[in-house]
Amino acid sequence: MGTDPQRYLDHLQLRCKLAAVDQLEQLFFAPVAALFSQHFGLPLDLLSSSDGSQLPGWALREMASGGRIPEHCEQDWNPLNLIENGTLCDVALEPAFQLSFLYGVRSATQGGELQISADETCVPLSPGELLLFNAGCRRHQVLPTSGPELRVVLGGFLRLNRSHTRLHCYV
Repeated sequence: MGTDPQRYLDHLQLRCKLAAVDQLEQLFFAPVAALFSQHFGLPLDLLSSSDGSQLPGWALREMASGGRIPEHCEQDWNPLNLIENGTLCDVALEPAFQLSFLYGVRSATQGGELQISADETCVPLSPGELLLFNAGCRRHQVLPTSGPELRVVLGGFLRLNRSHTRLHCYV
């Protein structure tokens, strides 16, 4: 994700060269993609850039001690997001269906909970748990972390195309 297409594509090139990415693709993303496809009754297709290269459907995110993500909803960033604004691919996405998925790998020593702002629900994402929520419309934040353990999650966004025939994941 980001606002610079070349930086995004350069990071994608680095990611493609890592053996660990292939392992996580098989151990994490393939089962999650199958689960989403089965749950929503639609095929899940990865997005491709205008040059035909496949865009990632997930990312590994680490948050060091003191890290946090301020309150937002993804629709705040849609005009800047390269996939949402059509800079990297031409799939038209359904604006009312913008889910985020997170899989807990490691919890921070303290903090790092996802707080859904409307009702101030705090979700402590434990290792092995998968969370799917409406990040597009629901304001949320990740509370500050502290201590020596990093908060580590695998995740991305799950989107529906405008014709409601396919699901797509991206980061």
